[in-house]
Amino acid sequence: MMSFNTTICRRKSPAVIALAILILFTGSMSVMAQQSGSQEPLPELNRWNVQVNTGTYMGAIGRGLTPYTGSLGSVSRYYNPTFSVDAEYMVSLNVGLKASYVFSSIENRDGAASFKNDYQMFNLGVNLYLFKLFDANFLTDRLNPYVTMRTGYSKSNLSNLRNRSDRSGWHGHYGLGAGTRYRINDRIDATATYYYTFYNPAIRVDGQTRSGLYETQRLAGFKLGISVKLGSSDRQSARWFRRARHASPNLIFI
Repeated sequence: MMSFNTTICRRKSPAVIALAILILFTGSMSVMAQQSGSQEPLPELNRWNVQVNTGTYMGAIGRGLTPYTGSLGSVSRYYNPTFSVDAEYMVSLNVGLKASYVFSSIENRDGAASFKNDYQMFNLGVNLYLFKLFDANFLTDRLNPYVTMRTGYSKSNLSNLRNRSDRSGWHGHYGLGAGTRYRINDRIDATATYYYTFYNPAIRVDGQTRSGLYETQRLAGFKLGISVKLGSSDRQSARWFRRARHASPNLIFI
C-alpha cells in the first residue's frame, strides 16, 4: 500500500479570505448597531440545526470553468453516490456558521481511465442568507436562498488505478456554492445546494497524471437534504425569524 505526499493549498484560499471579510463586516455592523441603540431586542431563538443530504460529486475532462461537471484528469460517472451531515449555528439572522462531513464513492465513467476514490471531506464554512441580508424576506415566508463558502481537508482512498498500486492521502480544498431552503413546517426544511470545489494543482483526486502543472482539479456537486431545527418548540428558528419591516437591518450578531 503506497501513500502519496500530503499537499495543502499553499496559496491563501479565496474562500478563507472571503469568510474573514464577511465576519469582520458583520461584526462591525453589530458594534455600530449596538452603539446607536436603534436595534430592537430579539426574542429567544433557536440557533442550531442539523441536516442530512444525498447527491453526487463529479468531474469531467476540461480546462475551463466547467461549472456543472467539474474537471479531472479522467472523466467520472455523472452519478457518484454522496452522503453528508451538516451542523449550522446562526450567529445572526442572515449568517450561519457550519461544519460538515461528506462521503462519496467517485468512479471513472465506462471507457475512461480507471479509478475509484472512496472520498471524504471535512469542512468549515459560512452560509449567507440573501433574503435576510437584503430585507426581502417579506416576499415569501417559505423560501430562504443563500450563498455558501467552505474550506477544509479531504481524504482520498484511491483504488482500481491502471498499472498503479492503491494509494491514499490528505489534501486541502476550498469551495463556493449556492442553494435554497424550503420551510416545510416550523421544525423541518427541505434544501437544495450546488457546490464547486477547488484543489491545489498537485492534487490528483482521480489518481491520474495530468500534463500541466497548473491544471487545478475540481469537483462539482449537487445535493438534496432535510434540515431539522434543534431546541424548544416554543422558540422560533433564527433562520426564519422576521423583524418588523420598520426595524433596522438584520446585519448584527445575536
